Amino acid sequence: MAGGALKYRHLSRSSSHRQALLRNLVTSLFTHESIKTTWPKAKEAQRLAEKLITLGKKNTSATRQRAQQIFYYPLTHLNNLFTTIRARYLHRPGGYTRVLRIEPLNKHHDQAPSAILELVDGPKDMRFHMTAKTLVRERASEEGVRELTAKNVHKVTRYRDNGMEELEKEVRRMEKIAGDEEAREVSLHSRFPSAV
Repeated sequence: MAGGALKYRHLSRSSSHRQALLRNLVTSLFTHESIKTTWPKAKEAQRLAEKLITLGKKNTSATRQRAQQIFYYPLTHLNNLFTTIRARYLHRPGGYTRVLRIEPLNKHHDQAPSAILELVDGPKDMRFHMTAKTLVRERASEEGVRELTAKNVHKVTRYRDNGMEELEKEVRRMEKIAGDEEAREVSLHSRFPSAV
């Protein structure tokens, strides 16, 4: 049947090149916990990263061998996968990674749709920081915290160990940053009253 549904994105590459690209992206993801790439590459790398984390949760000798075949630098990443990341996602039933669309990275050339691929509940979890920033803004307003924000707070803290305590810590850090920015702005206006 011609034109049938694709099982995966071919990414305009041969099979070996595509596998090498995805292995490299996943290795970078586990190294940095967040990477920027094009959206189709991010979606394909997300599939492989989710499978790797599932292997890490099983923690058998067969899964260790399979993970060793995927990583480019298995000596440094296997220990991380089977200890830190396994402990982080042990009670999470799935959805270990997140793809966020962003503006094209290469603005002067092809305008390809870009994305950030990140590990959920990690130190670089963008949604966690965005929720903390929203909480700071809504707590300062007269209306209080909205229902949608409360739902997002539940989502970002549900599977995270000490989630509410970490969120409150991040909110206090954001409040301090916001207070410092306001003080800087007041200081600037007092020195240069004509500057707007």
